[in-house]
Amino acid sequence: MRPVLILFFGALLQAEILKLPEPYQSLVELTHATPPEFAADALLRIADSGKIRDREMRRALIEEAFRLSGVASLPVKLRGLPNLVDTRAGLLSQAYAQKLDALSLQSRAVMDMLAVDAPKARQLFLDIVPPRLAPLTCDEALVYDVSDFYTTLAAVAGATPEKDRVNLLLSYMSQVSSAAQLAPLAMAIKMANVTPQQHEVLWSTFNGILESLQPDPRSFAASLNEINAAVTPQMQASFDKYQKQSAGCPSDAGATQSQKETTPKLERYWQSTEAQRLLEDGKKLRAGDSGSDAWRLQLAGYLNALAAWGPSSEKSETDYFHQKSIVYQALVELIPPGSQRDKTLDAFVGFLASSSLYQQSPVEWFMEGNAMLERVRHTNNGEPGKVLEAFERSGNPVLTLRAALEKVLGTKQPSWAPNTN
Repeated sequence: MRPVLILFFGALLQAEILKLPEPYQSLVELTHATPPEFAADALLRIADSGKIRDREMRRALIEEAFRLSGVASLPVKLRGLPNLVDTRAGLLSQAYAQKLDALSLQSRAVMDMLAVDAPKARQLFLDIVPPRLAPLTCDEALVYDVSDFYTTLAAVAGATPEKDRVNLLLSYMSQVSSAAQLAPLAMAIKMANVTPQQHEVLWSTFNGILESLQPDPRSFAASLNEINAAVTPQMQASFDKYQKQSAGCPSDAGATQSQKETTPKLERYWQSTEAQRLLEDGKKLRAGDSGSDAWRLQLAGYLNALAAWGPSSEKSETDYFHQKSIVYQALVELIPPGSQRDKTLDAFVGFLASSSLYQQSPVEWFMEGNAMLERVRHTNNGEPGKVLEAFERSGNPVLTLRAALEKVLGTKQPSWAPNTN
């Protein structure tokens, strides 16, 4: 259950400490009704916008964002293995790519605080609960991604008094428990502003971790290329030992084709009769002439079938939500500007705002709304302003906040948007 009391007292705290000039104060007040990860992201966007000149106000925004981040619904970022298109795991990977998990948000808050108050940033960083990454099974298609945390560790070490830097880094090195931490930790050591002798101490300690760690097969295989790319001459012998004593999953390189079909376990989309029919008919729509009467008649029939499609035919309501959202996104991109596109967009936003996934998994839920906005933004004649207007009148606090942030701060890509580069 979401910690409602924490949200309530967090809202009270914001109301007491943040008295910003308008329209920024109104943005802060909108965050009070949203889940903590969205509130934290919004406060950091305001602080980082360049619009707030007062240093103390920026400090207060960042510190409050850090506190809210600690109760985000997702503790740590995961990323998907390759080739997860049209699967439940692939959609989850996109949701995690928004970086609205607690560890990513807190790391970002610390990086923002470094530019405002370095001692305070170090204090905040020490308050982050270091990632404890449970072993993964070969059935799992998502692996840990803690690179932002270790990039922040390197930055905080650089802002730490010289006499304390090595001890700070060593204290976090002693807590490594997963192969997913090795490559970002190696990069943090490379970035560390320490003496050559201190670097030798750090690499020696790292090599000891590399030789003694017994990673789970999934994390080992998923991180091997990244570790290999980070290898330095000081690491090579230990890395060779690491490779020899560990093994990947049956689906990794060298496995037979039959083995490759066993792991990871994937829930594939577009498998039900209804979903397949909509997918195939959607392809026919895309191939047709959108200016013809026949195409408009075909579209009307398709929209009726889409409206009739319900969750009972799918494995879960969440799978239904994602597949139907994908269809809406494709339609809004495909339909020419005009009243029919506007109606389809309104139908999507209504579908989004009424989904129970908002309560169950708000980050996963919002990924589809943001995907619609970004898809329209990169479509000829896409009219992203109409998407934001629909968000604004949706009655949903997160969608309303998203529209208000863009109206006040501009179209700069927010942290929750996946990197499409």
